[in-house]
Amino acid sequence: MTGSIGWKLALCILAFPTFAAKKLKFVLYYPQIPPYMYQDAHTQKVVGVIPDLIEDFFKQQQVSVEFILDNRRGAELRLYSGDVDAMLIAREWAVNPAQLIFSEPVLAHRDFLFSLQPFAASDTPAKWLADKKVCTRQYYVYDALEPFFIKNGTQRIDASSELAQLRMLQNGRCDYAYLNEHVAKWIALHQLSDAPLYQSPLEFGMVGLTIALHPQWQAYLPGLNQYLQKAREQGLIDEKLDWYIKKPD
Repeated sequence: MTGSIGWKLALCILAFPTFAAKKLKFVLYYPQIPPYMYQDAHTQKVVGVIPDLIEDFFKQQQVSVEFILDNRRGAELRLYSGDVDAMLIAREWAVNPAQLIFSEPVLAHRDFLFSLQPFAASDTPAKWLADKKVCTRQYYVYDALEPFFIKNGTQRIDASSELAQLRMLQNGRCDYAYLNEHVAKWIALHQLSDAPLYQSPLEFGMVGLTIALHPQWQAYLPGLNQYLQKAREQGLIDEKLDWYIKKPD
């Protein structure tokens, strides 16, 4: 990462209010979601775009960050109870969003279908998906696909992770895998580099990933939003995302 961007961000947040020292328990999903957040295979250190930003901001606030390993559903339930303090989730995916507070979007991603065969660009999504099986990730909400599940004969086949989705695609258990562009690119480069993978010519919507916090962290939210806004404006988030996608194993 370039030192200049980090230095500018540090200057920007000096004016933020500080609070009594404490610890933030942030959920690291299992199975993990690189390049957003994951454990380095060699060091076991939690790395990725989200940990970098979270640790940088809260260090300025004299708050240490502890990463708690949990699955997507369990993490959300623990967040409502206050057993953990924060997780990465879009507001529209939460079961009870009114019980949480949400940051501005950290970054946005587009969702695509992925196939072992090229897509016919002249076809429509309805034709691609008619009576087909789509590998999806367990517990995830897919608003863009729901109309096809209801009226198009499209079948949802859940997998435990994005890598498992693509493995199931390779094994013929589904016709397509449905993933976001950043995770798919990371997996294609680091775990499936010897296998052809084709992306649909059309996207299926865009999602802004936000940090959801327990309401007891409300005092930190304005500063966090200012920090994320500066990080986007200065290109830090895009730079980190590109670096982690291409990062050597």
